Amino acid sequence: MRRERRLLLTMLCLTAGGCSQWDPRPGPIRAMAPRPNPPAARAVASRPAPEKTPDLQQRLRQNRWLARFWSELTPAQRRRVEGRMATEGSADRAEAGERWDVMGLEDRARLVFGDGAAQRSPSPLATDRPGERTAGG
Repeated sequence: MRRERRLLLTMLCLTAGGCSQWDPRPGPIRAMAPRPNPPAARAVASRPAPEKTPDLQQRLRQNRWLARFWSELTPAQRRRVEGRMATEGSADRAEAGERWDVMGLEDRARLVFGDGAAQRSPSPLATDRPGERTAGG
């Protein structure tokens, strides 16, 4: 019986070992070619400018009304925006509201504060609601 078992196992090994179709392992594997790094100009252009983003974010935190629609602005905030638009050549009040609503946040901040550095001490007009104090004020 022991001899029969060995013979059976030997025959099984010989028949199973000879069949390559039963081998679940794949053939030789080839590595992919490494992907090249993107050109530096495209990588730099896709990132936002590090200096402008924090400045804009700080302005929006201090002056949340910049992100509101024209109809949501207080009369004092509207006068401030209309005054800045008048210096740029747009004197019509109805046009000021239409223009404000389609402006981007950077354009609104540039219009209200100019191209200079961030506003150091926010004015009373820069608050969300009349009579509300700004952060740090």
